Amino acid sequence: MSASSRWKKATTAVKIQNAAVAALSGVPHGIDGDTYFSPTIPSTVRAAVPLMQDESRCPPALFRACLSLAVKALASGPMTCRDIESLADKATGFSYGEVSLLVTGAMLLVATAVRNRTKVSVVQKSLKEMNVPAAMVEDVVKALRNSRSSLQDAALENRVRAPSLTTFRWRVDVAISTETLQKVFKPTILCETTTSDGVTKTFEMPVEQFHSLRYNVAKVLRNMEEVERHPIMRLAFQSDREAFDEGGDKE
Repeated sequence: MSASSRWKKATTAVKIQNAAVAALSGVPHGIDGDTYFSPTIPSTVRAAVPLMQDESRCPPALFRACLSLAVKALASGPMTCRDIESLADKATGFSYGEVSLLVTGAMLLVATAVRNRTKVSVVQKSLKEMNVPAAMVEDVVKALRNSRSSLQDAALENRVRAPSLTTFRWRVDVAISTETLQKVFKPTILCETTTSDGVTKTFEMPVEQFHSLRYNVAKVLRNMEEVERHPIMRLAFQSDREAFDEGGDKE
């Protein structure tokens, strides 16, 4: 075999090896729809996975610290720059920006699973397909099992929503006379509402309309109770609870 043939063969082997390494590093392309991030895996998660795979610079203890900070921020409030700086000071070979990327990636891994109400087994399978190291997959799964309830409560509390009604006051006013009539004695209902954003509004309505309001509210409440008592809804609630039990995570 000539020198040029040996050179081409060696070059081909190196290219194949590099392609195999590239395929195993980072998140594979084309799997977005098969993960719990469907339809698209966030670019931040794609950028964080290669950092997680760097065992020399990102030991499991560092990822656990990043994950713990992310879970704490999701449950009790936003993190500060000082929190990330303290992690960056302890990290070996990682810049502040890379540690921030790790924390943000860990936060997206957990927050997306909570928001989509994804079973732990599905999260575990998706992270393995995304080439997240096995030890870190177990850390994410453990965090979900231990903190899912508090994270769901925090997500429900912090969700974007319309202002809710906080107070409703009313009284009966009686119109004694008008410009055209000396004696009227017609009652009206004066209402005052206050919403959670602090807005107060006052309006009045005739007694007939007030009774119609009471009737419609009672009717809606009764319909809601009937829907909740329906056998189909009971099965749905039971299935929803089982989805997040330990037994529900077993395949």
